[in-house]
Amino acid sequence: MLLLDTSFLIEWELELTARRAGPARRLLQARAPEEVAVSIVSVGEFAEGFEDPRQVEAFLRAYRVIQLSRAIAYRTAHLQAGLEQRLGENDAWIAATALAYGAELAGRDRAFLRVPRLRYTAI
Repeated sequence: MLLLDTSFLIEWELELTARRAGPARRLLQARAPEEVAVSIVSVGEFAEGFEDPRQVEAFLRAYRVIQLSRAIAYRTAHLQAGLEQRLGENDAWIAATALAYGAELAGRDRAFLRVPRLRYTAI
């Protein structure tokens, strides 16, 4: 599974709006047969850029939205406790979601590179 970070969603939306091929499109095309998902945390962050929630839902309709759970909450706590330099709160939830699902995370935030055992693709 490929989990898209908020920074990926923003890049992908910009590419679609500008009708240009960029790193987001290339990664999605290369991983076409793979399941693609988004954390509910990223949904909230991404929605900040829209006035109408229906636009967000239309953009994300092709992706599985992963809800938070107790397992992800405990994974987040463990992750933050083990880092010398903590992630931002939302990034910690997103990274923990990827770890809990064994997913690879894709985005632009290099802070994720500090997370042990997290498979991360920077675009």
